[in-house]
Amino acid sequence: MKEHVHSGTYTNTLERLVKEMEDTQRLDELQKQLQEDIRQGRGIKSPIRVGDQDSTDDEDGLLEEHREFLKKFSITIDAIPDHHPGEEIFNFLNSGKIFNQYTLDLRDSGFIGQSAVEKLILKSGKTDQIFLTTQGFLTSAYHYVQCPVPVLKWLFRMMSVHTDCIVSMQILSTLMEITIRNDTFSDSPVWPWIPSLSDIAAVFFNMGIDFRFLFPLENLQPDFNEDNLVSKTQMTLGGKGSEDSSKPIFSTLPETNILNVVKFLGLCTSIHPEGYQDHEIILLILMLFKMSLEKQLKQIPLVDFQSLLINLMKNIRDWNTKMPELCLAINELSSHPHNLLWLVQLVPNWTSRGRQLRQCLSLVIISKLLDEKHEDIPNTNNLQISVLLRYLVQMKPSDLLKKMVLKRRAEQPNGTIDDSLHLELEKQAYYLTYILLHLVGEVSCSHSFSSGQRKHFVHLCGALEKHVKCDIREDARLFYRTKVKDLVARIHGKWQEIIQNCRPTQVSFY
Repeated sequence: MKEHVHSGTYTNTLERLVKEMEDTQRLDELQKQLQEDIRQGRGIKSPIRVGDQDSTDDEDGLLEEHREFLKKFSITIDAIPDHHPGEEIFNFLNSGKIFNQYTLDLRDSGFIGQSAVEKLILKSGKTDQIFLTTQGFLTSAYHYVQCPVPVLKWLFRMMSVHTDCIVSMQILSTLMEITIRNDTFSDSPVWPWIPSLSDIAAVFFNMGIDFRFLFPLENLQPDFNEDNLVSKTQMTLGGKGSEDSSKPIFSTLPETNILNVVKFLGLCTSIHPEGYQDHEIILLILMLFKMSLEKQLKQIPLVDFQSLLINLMKNIRDWNTKMPELCLAINELSSHPHNLLWLVQLVPNWTSRGRQLRQCLSLVIISKLLDEKHEDIPNTNNLQISVLLRYLVQMKPSDLLKKMVLKRRAEQPNGTIDDSLHLELEKQAYYLTYILLHLVGEVSCSHSFSSGQRKHFVHLCGALEKHVKCDIREDARLFYRTKVKDLVARIHGKWQEIIQNCRPTQVSFY
């Protein structure tokens, strides 16, 4: 018998076994009928072969009683995925719309060379310009003098667009070394060049990110639009764009180019903390968060993203005012609860501002997911935990399911919910509970706990057990319930440690 390979669930394997049992029974019946016909001398009839008609479709060949059997013993294991779904942020078909490695020419930037090395590079073709750059000629040329801005811009753009990963990394090394040396000139009256917000937006736009993803919120926009960005960038290229803008330069995610740009921005924000205004920093943080949702970045450690986020948060001058605004803005970057949890967990928690943003952002998202009216974000840990207690009471899976059923019933023409839809809604309710509990863990996570907070954690433990744990009825077929209950146990255990110790400690739920 031909082996059928199914992926995903135990249900498919069990269904196949039932089908094989049916086929075996039919073969036995056909064999008995054949022997009887031969014994009576009627010859061999032409029976329907097993595998034809009914066997062509496993599901169509099942009896109703077997369908009920499968339904009763099937196991659901994929209701709560381990990873966030992500979004499609990069559109590779749009990459290279402004420039590419073949159209970037230092001779078109209006730069006039002074030194022998500069004149040599300007006399060279595009390919030779890159060769001289990666072989250390630029580094030696600007060892004791400031590097002109047009050269730095050319390096920055070439690094972002060159399709050879090794060349892109060599350009990054050159760019970083020159920038660090420029910063060492203490007698210079100007700060070293760093890319402007429009420079950064241009290279990411040229990689294939739509302008609406670079600046996704209508109320938080830069002082330029997409047309301004493209025209301004092309002007600095001598009015030249890509020779063939219809041909994309990337066919896969340009992971190396993305990370190289982020690494260089990390250096810039470190050596020149005052380089960006608070409004620009907010836009850059939102840009990074939105980019991190790219589906193809899910399996890539975003350490460089987090390092840049640390610098950007540290460089915000009016932190107490901007932090709540930042929480509300990040909350609007996605509608999927798991994507929002991912954004929370992307925030570095090893700095004080990172922990504060992570905790407050978690509260804002919990409020959103529970359809609560937005309130001012409490600053102190005691107030946050008291608000968390009120939210925790509303996280009972059965209550979340009731809300979903009522909402879906209102959308149905006949106002009824069948069993299959009800089961799907239950999966969604437990998925939401799972996300909410992770966010609860983020809010209650802190580096130190005072004895005065002990009573708050006692109340939290009681609420968690009463409203969430006791509401979950485990079932061997419904693995998602067990997954949620396991998370409840881990959170409850950590809170019990806090209650008993009440001394400075590092708490992590992951």
